[in-house]
Amino acid sequence: MNRRKKKKQETDYWLTIKERIEQVDWRVVWCNTKALWLGLPKLHRRVLSVLIPLELLLMVVPMPTFVNEEPSTEQRISVNVNRVGLSSQLSEENKAPQSKMWHQYIVKSGDTLAEVFRSNSIPMADLNALVRIEGGDKPLSHIKAGQLIRYKMTTKGDLDILQLEKGDQSVMFLRMSDGSFGRSN
Repeated sequence: MNRRKKKKQETDYWLTIKERIEQVDWRVVWCNTKALWLGLPKLHRRVLSVLIPLELLLMVVPMPTFVNEEPSTEQRISVNVNRVGLSSQLSEENKAPQSKMWHQYIVKSGDTLAEVFRSNSIPMADLNALVRIEGGDKPLSHIKAGQLIRYKMTTKGDLDILQLEKGDQSVMFLRMSDGSFGRSN
């Protein structure tokens, strides 16, 4: 039994195109185009006789590019973020965070982040948005009992900042000006 592989036939595409063009009966094409052109109203023929050459000219001639020299209105603003671990931020007297605007939750055994969001009336849409940008280390998916979660809400009741303790470091998720979330390690 002969099991040799057949070589693929190489196709010369330019030759194929040339043969197809030679097969076209250009007299028939010209007659059909002329009949179509004469079938148009006189006003349409006049407008097209100006627009078609203009369009062809615009496709061939490169247009100059103008640089916008106006200063950008967007500016980067430096924001001081406290990156000290949450457990180090707790005061020894009352074991409460130093800021009154922050809420805290200590994860209990068997808790999931969805249960934490539900029990603290945090919108689930915010959780979905956070999971999309979570990253490879999965700090949201791998919460553990005893872990401290701090969060700050907007005046509308949406999540503004979420901070998770991760060892001696913390991971923060911040709401951006466009409504999406960003992550800070």
